[in-house]
Amino acid sequence: MGHEYNAEIGRALGWDLAYYGWGPRDDAPVDVIEGHTAGIAHFGGKRKHLSRFERKWLQLRQNALRRGRVVHESVTPEYIEFIDYPTCPVTLVELTHSTRRDTDWSVDRVNNDGAYADGNLIVMSVRANEAKGNKSFLELSGLLADGESLPGLSDRETLRLRCLMEGPCGIGEIGERRNTLWTRICRGSTRTNYHNLQHILLMATTVDSASRNVVFRTLVSLAHTDSRQSMNLLQVAFEKLKIRLKTADYPYDACGAEDFQAILKRWVETIPSTRKSAFDAELELLTGARLISNETVRSWSLDTRGRYAA
Repeated sequence: MGHEYNAEIGRALGWDLAYYGWGPRDDAPVDVIEGHTAGIAHFGGKRKHLSRFERKWLQLRQNALRRGRVVHESVTPEYIEFIDYPTCPVTLVELTHSTRRDTDWSVDRVNNDGAYADGNLIVMSVRANEAKGNKSFLELSGLLADGESLPGLSDRETLRLRCLMEGPCGIGEIGERRNTLWTRICRGSTRTNYHNLQHILLMATTVDSASRNVVFRTLVSLAHTDSRQSMNLLQVAFEKLKIRLKTADYPYDACGAEDFQAILKRWVETIPSTRKSAFDAELELLTGARLISNETVRSWSLDTRGRYAA
């Protein structure tokens, strides 16, 4: 069941606009106007200093309401600050703020059929966001399969964008994708456990051998009964990754090495189904990830494509 719009949503937005000394949009619904009028009467007309996260939160809510999009209560200025990052995960450029350039930061709904909600938002550059537009994960996959990229993005940038979309766009699907991790795992975003595993191996290249072996032994003990063969195969995959890392311009490019991917996929595909849950739980623990609950998925309003129910 999708979220239904009620007058309090608009009034709450108007109240918050008044609190920060902002005016509603010219086309704001009457509920927003009412909330703003009540807020002005309560707070007065003094403009308060806004952080860029508060400013983005108000802009996002106004734009979303105009389009009938759901902004879940989990999306707050603090949440936007949590997912913020200095560089774009698609173009890798340093993000700017309020410069009106395509390097400016933007908050994107990764799954275009979902709301502005916890797990479905990533901070990226305006250029990456505009190139993505309303494209789906399958559309991006089709472009790449045909040897094409999105207008405005290079082939590698398109691969990074598809990588970011894989987790959020795979919600509710049967089966498991095992695709390359082409860019960093964004805080608060939904990701696949195969991406988590690649991230762990990549991070293992930055620690000492003792710490790395502890992680490897933990993964192997959960994944396979034949620990010696499993450890050997995982270490071979790791060595392939290390070799590619020496020539990679961006660390995550190393995950694209075909020999690394072939060995790692073989290692994962032989994990017995009886061990899969415990193994996946350990991946989430090691990466600081969390299981997306049914309640979180419901907050995306996928049944109404991220809009308020009629």
